Amino acid sequence: MKLKICGLKTLHDVDCINQTDIDYAGFVFAPSRQQINIETAKALKNALNSNVKTVGVFVDESYSFIKKVVDEGIIDLVQFHGGSEYEMPCQTIRAFRMQTLKNIKPTKCNFVLFDSYKNGVHGSTGEKFDWQIVKGYTEKHFFLAGGIDITNIRHAMELNPYCVDISSGAEENGQKSLKKIIELAYECNR
Repeated sequence: MKLKICGLKTLHDVDCINQTDIDYAGFVFAPSRQQINIETAKALKNALNSNVKTVGVFVDESYSFIKKVVDEGIIDLVQFHGGSEYEMPCQTIRAFRMQTLKNIKPTKCNFVLFDSYKNGVHGSTGEKFDWQIVKGYTEKHFFLAGGIDITNIRHAMELNPYCVDISSGAEENGQKSLKKIIELAYECNR
């Protein structure tokens, strides 16, 4: 099972990823406690192991800004939150904040991501949604997010997602925890 650690902000976070077997690292460009700018993302990408794919997280961002980040080689995939979605020269992920199956809309993106719904917040809520809503979903490979941590990762994996996406569940005192990431990676790979 693939594992994405989202919300990298510092070289400490990158060091934690580089010491483990992680498939994807998320850079948040949208307003949030994890938001970083292009310069920081570039420095983090340069320090990251080359086998780790980087995902840029955007909420209703302009095509030109996202394309600039892609063209500069900072990210390998684009993750769309909000109402906008564009064709990009890389793989794309469409995020859906889940309350019911009706939250899933048609998309041309390569992947979908299911996350918790919280009014006014697009991801990184630290809260789990009712995963039974997406049980049996097979239309596209999906990333599962929303309140996943070491206590429930095995349950999340039972839904057979393409990738488990973890942010606050890989943190301690607001920064990525090597111990937690090692435990999460172990569970995904066993």
